[in-house]
Amino acid sequence: MKLKEQLRLLAFVLALPMAFVACDSNDYQEEYPIFVEKGVYVFNSGNQGKSIEGSLSFIDEKTETVTNDVFKIANSRSLGSTVQDGVVLGNNLFVAVYESNTIEVVNKNTLVSIAQIRPTAAQGKGPRDIVTDGKNIYVSMFSGHVLRIDPSTNTIDKTIQVGPNPEEMVVANGFLYVVNSDGMNYNAGYANGKSVSKIALSTFTEEKKIAVGMNPTKIAADASGNVFALCMGDYGAVPSSLWKINSKDEAEEWKVTGTLMATKGNSIYVIDSPWGATATAMKYVVYNTLTGEMVKDNFVSTPADAAVGLAIDPVTEHIFITSYNLVGGFASADTPGYVNEYSADGTFIKKFDVGVGAVYMAFLK
Repeated sequence: MKLKEQLRLLAFVLALPMAFVACDSNDYQEEYPIFVEKGVYVFNSGNQGKSIEGSLSFIDEKTETVTNDVFKIANSRSLGSTVQDGVVLGNNLFVAVYESNTIEVVNKNTLVSIAQIRPTAAQGKGPRDIVTDGKNIYVSMFSGHVLRIDPSTNTIDKTIQVGPNPEEMVVANGFLYVVNSDGMNYNAGYANGKSVSKIALSTFTEEKKIAVGMNPTKIAADASGNVFALCMGDYGAVPSSLWKINSKDEAEEWKVTGTLMATKGNSIYVIDSPWGATATAMKYVVYNTLTGEMVKDNFVSTPADAAVGLAIDPVTEHIFITSYNLVGGFASADTPGYVNEYSADGTFIKKFDVGVGAVYMAFLK
């Protein structure tokens, strides 16, 4: 029996706390090729059209360094095609992989795979967004469904149909709000989207659809329970717009354009970074979610080249932005991207080179 195993057994017999055995973290680092504790997961979609697989990067909060391909290092295989998003619940990280039609479940520290959930045809296709209410895992499926996963068994225990081509989701006020983009129906003006499905978590049934603007793709909630949907328009004649949904399910359009957003307290951070825009033409604005007033007209000191994802650390309040690199003056979706880290006041801290198609982030705390 190894010394560390003897120590664990002794601690158990004597009913001593495991903290007494101070080698636990080091043991994991010895036994596994990857061990992470605090930082940022970066979900890299890859590029399915160019046969570039998706991947997972990790930015270590303590060392301020990044390790790429952490899933592949831990499991000696690909995470899959078109990685989209991830969320931590308990000891596990759940990752949505769109083109491979899988939800990968891994240990949040070692990244070792625990389960690979494969939805059936009846349960839908194309995992897009993934969130948790602290009890269950919810996955939007681009086919028009939302799945509920029981984390105790890592199985899908319920499926409901929402609107066409759902994208992001948010948990607020005891409900799950899902934006229905109808994104594949662009030739008909996204006519069957323009809504947010409100799903009761207690029964996992859709209570209603709330009308919003054209092609809603992103959603967030503030500290007061207000829900915000960012509608992309048609990327041309119809501009993007931000919609606020209050506790009475009343939707109001704000005259705010944007492509990315994140909330902190009763503030909403909005980036307007349309495809092809130069860094100097992009907007980084903070609004008060209760009044709609502008709080700050530029919340970062150094803009990203082509912002793709925005997240705010819930503990440090640092701002993280994923971005494509520019190749020949244009955003490149088939070369490695990067993440910029900023302090809470927007001061640039560091740039981290990550994988191809860095789109979303999640925090490990």
